[in-house]
Amino acid sequence: MIQLCTEKEVRDMKKYVKLFFTLMVCFTLSFSLYSAVSAQEKPTVTDDSETVVEEIPEDPTLTDEPEETTEITTPEETEPSTEETTALSEEENNNEEEATTEEEESSDPKTNTGTPVPGIGNVKYAISKSKTATQLDENFETKVTLSLPAGEEKLATDIVFVLDKSTSAEIEAQALNMLTDLQNTAQTTGADINVGVVIFNQQANTTGFHDLATDYSVIESEIKQDISSGTNTHAGLLAAEQMLSGDTAVADSRKYMIFVSDGITYMYNETPTAIGLENADKTNVFAGPDNWATKYGSNAAPSEGWNQYLGNVAAQYEADGGAYEHAYGVAYDTTTYISYDEKVNHAMSVDVALLKTYQTYQALASKYHCYAMTAGTSSGGEYTWGPSFMNFLANGETYSFDSIKNDIYYLVDAGSTVTDYIGYTEDYNFDFINEAKALSLKVGDQTYQAVETEENTYSFAEGNYVVAYEPGDMANGEMFILTTNVPISQFEPVQLTYTLKLTNPKTEPGTYGQYDANGSLGYEGLYTNNSATLYPVDTNGQKGEPEEFQKPTVSYTVEAEPEKPTTDEETPTKPDKKDPEKNKGADTAAQTNIGLMLSLASMAVTGAFILVILNKKRA
Repeated sequence: MIQLCTEKEVRDMKKYVKLFFTLMVCFTLSFSLYSAVSAQEKPTVTDDSETVVEEIPEDPTLTDEPEETTEITTPEETEPSTEETTALSEEENNNEEEATTEEEESSDPKTNTGTPVPGIGNVKYAISKSKTATQLDENFETKVTLSLPAGEEKLATDIVFVLDKSTSAEIEAQALNMLTDLQNTAQTTGADINVGVVIFNQQANTTGFHDLATDYSVIESEIKQDISSGTNTHAGLLAAEQMLSGDTAVADSRKYMIFVSDGITYMYNETPTAIGLENADKTNVFAGPDNWATKYGSNAAPSEGWNQYLGNVAAQYEADGGAYEHAYGVAYDTTTYISYDEKVNHAMSVDVALLKTYQTYQALASKYHCYAMTAGTSSGGEYTWGPSFMNFLANGETYSFDSIKNDIYYLVDAGSTVTDYIGYTEDYNFDFINEAKALSLKVGDQTYQAVETEENTYSFAEGNYVVAYEPGDMANGEMFILTTNVPISQFEPVQLTYTLKLTNPKTEPGTYGQYDANGSLGYEGLYTNNSATLYPVDTNGQKGEPEEFQKPTVSYTVEAEPEKPTTDEETPTKPDKKDPEKNKGADTAAQTNIGLMLSLASMAVTGAFILVILNKKRA
């Protein structure tokens, strides 16, 4: 047996093998320890790249929802009961009878063939008023101003007289007295009062508007002018409409038209137009006030009433289609006049003149303040349908120049009040500054300071205006009442100014509220008042409907505190290019790989070292 190794070499080899395994154990333990430490840090892999998901169009055929269908249902046919059948039969019979009656009525021009026209609807404008607030100052205070009429409104007025050529000297004098009073107002207040005069005969005669403050004598001469020949009320109203609508510098709410006539008219249109009617003995064809008695048998007002009468005329006029109309003053021939035998079937000249006068007056009254006054003439006593027609236009009202002057001059009468509730919600609270020095009142150009007459009560202009303050909270609103003990003029605005303070402004940085000086923009929040309401009394002492003022809003800004500069003088550490949080997982994996490679390298070195020693022993 050949002995490869000596006993000593075997012992040495065993020693080296033990050394090798010892080193292996050390390296294995080191690697295990390193892996355990690395595993304590959970790797997080992040990716900043944006994931794009392509949207696939939805196939409507794959939807889970059922298709929308239209279901056609047929009601069950049930036979009506005997009672229902009887009721239906009676209703059908009634309907047939009504239809027959209507058919009979419409076929007979002597019956009520037309739909009654509506009465005159006088325009009703909201009372001119305004409320404004200044922006909050550094003390969170705002000055609020109530104004009657509105502070921004132009104090200009248009007045147009439409006068019959036969207007009496007495009525002319009353009109001039009214203008004299208004002239004094215009001169003392600086208000613009424009006056136009329309005198109508066959046509309208006017020279346009004149300034009442400076041209009174011109206006007087136009009112007193004497003209004759014909009466065309429709042309007079057309001229007034052109004047009033043409002045766009004046608000419609400050335009007035005064129509004075006995109502006896028989021609129409701007260029006089008429319809000839044959007289009873068939010897003459003419257009004139006597046409009324020719057609209706007397000069009395229509027995069916003006609304129905005008409806009938409108139906006949439409049916005629202008076939009988003729330029006034031109001779008639047999084809352009209404024969006596056909008179009840057609609208004659007086009919159409009254219809068009009504229609134009109604259009004017829907936009402007209009007054129909009956002129006391001798003709009115004969043709009583004329004054009756004027009373219809006036809605039964009797006007005087004094009452018209009050309407023009005064906005509201004594006894009118304004109730103002101060702005207060859970989010903000305005307080009324309850001090005399915080209140003032201006009438026209004259300013009055408040005088405290008793606790929470302030007087202005020797008691002409009074403010009574009532403290309150959210449950019982803080408010005040302004009472006027004298009429308020259209030409001298009354303006009350008071002060409010925001008691609980925010402290967090930001802008709160939006500023709207007069409430016209409709913003919400930070209202200076929860409500302000006018309770008016008119010049006749009648209480009107309450009217709301618009509500201004205010705003303020809380600035952020400026940041303090950094005092740390240490040199900042240069940041790693890699974000340690972002790359934590990737770094851990790399470190694990490096540890493994080092362990393998160590094992390789150790093995090589043992082989070298063994080779040396053999040698």
